[in-house]
Amino acid sequence: MIRLIISSNPFLTRVAKINESKMCVYTIRKKSESVIVGNIYKGVVKNISHSLNAAFIDIGTGKNAFLSLDKHDDAKPFNVNDNVLVQVFKPTISTKGPKVTTNITIPGNYIVLLRDNNFIGVSKQIKDSDTIEKLKNFLKRFAGDKIGFIARTASQHASFRDLENELSHLLSINRLVTEKSSAINEPALIFEEPPLPIWVIREYCDENTNEVIFDEEYVYKHTKQYLLNIGSKCVQKLKLYSRKKPVFEYYGIDKNIESLESSMVTLKNGGYITIEKTEALFAVDVNSGKYNYDQEAEQAIFEINKEAAYEIFNQIALRDMGGLIVVDFIDMESEEHKTELESILNKLAEKDKREVHVGSISQFGLVEISRRKNGNDIFDKMFDKCESCLNSGLVKNISLVCSEIYEKIRYENSKFTLTATANVVEYMQEKIGYLNNRIRYEIKSGCNAEDYNLEVVK
Repeated sequence: MIRLIISSNPFLTRVAKINESKMCVYTIRKKSESVIVGNIYKGVVKNISHSLNAAFIDIGTGKNAFLSLDKHDDAKPFNVNDNVLVQVFKPTISTKGPKVTTNITIPGNYIVLLRDNNFIGVSKQIKDSDTIEKLKNFLKRFAGDKIGFIARTASQHASFRDLENELSHLLSINRLVTEKSSAINEPALIFEEPPLPIWVIREYCDENTNEVIFDEEYVYKHTKQYLLNIGSKCVQKLKLYSRKKPVFEYYGIDKNIESLESSMVTLKNGGYITIEKTEALFAVDVNSGKYNYDQEAEQAIFEINKEAAYEIFNQIALRDMGGLIVVDFIDMESEEHKTELESILNKLAEKDKREVHVGSISQFGLVEISRRKNGNDIFDKMFDKCESCLNSGLVKNISLVCSEIYEKIRYENSKFTLTATANVVEYMQEKIGYLNNRIRYEIKSGCNAEDYNLEVVK
């Protein structure tokens, strides 16, 4: 049984994909968060840096976007004050503006539309040559001089009618993008990526998905109507959760989600890995831990590294890690073991939905993994830097803490007293008030949002 579980409350939207009892995807988004990756903007060229071979584009979001001219396909050079249509592919990070491209795509469940590009392609995950040929021939019927398509992996299981319905939807969006960008002169948002529930269904609901479960009626109805409008077959799989306990707890994955808050992940064989995030990369360290060396040491080390490799890619997916990931495996002497480990890593990379490149094992046992970013990772979404320890540590952010508190009282009829820091109390009051007089607030001194106490009033 494969389920997508979409949980919404006034503070967060959280999504988990579970296969039987194993969680294989988890993502989270603050209700207050503005996500711009995937958005299409009409921008104005503000500056051109010849040394960087890049242009800086005002897209109306506050910080100028960075456009690499190395990846700009249009032969016509840019000039300052030119209008340009761009799409964000990397978010704003710290003081750096978002990264954008002129190679604009509009994705659907089965197909990706390419603007200003007549390329016809098929996902590399589709191996059957007859299916590839049929999909290419089908897409060629709809392509033009400035419109191309890529058939996504899910397209191999869709009927031609399903594909035609989605193509019609994508082409209508493309027309709207063209019309809106022509009518506007100033920097402006032209097309916005859909809300998280719809995005998740587009990316993860396929023929193997049995159920898509919602715990909030408004989100359920809104998503259902959207899917009906575009003719998505996933609408048949939508269900509204009605039990009186948190949905993640009911399906037994609440502990899996809590484990993502830890930097240490234990392995079944007694070893463990640690995951630390720095400004430039993710550092993953493999340790033998309590592994029982009841066999030859070299073989034992290989077994630890092998299990760690599978868990590392599992954690990469769960934590949505992107950019550079450096893994420090336990040193191995055997060249055969090194080659086999590299083969395992490359096979795991091929299964990833994102573009992933795996380097060779260095003489120091290090492996570099590069994975395309798709927004902020789980560390950014769940934690803030702690001001009281000079930003050297991480603490849960306000939205996550308030969401945890809300889930504890959501299905209860009791009255509660919440003693928490001022910022937590203020945010709770702003979003949910006093819950029909079921919750009373008391402010305590301190700055750590995690330091709260929730008591039932007897």
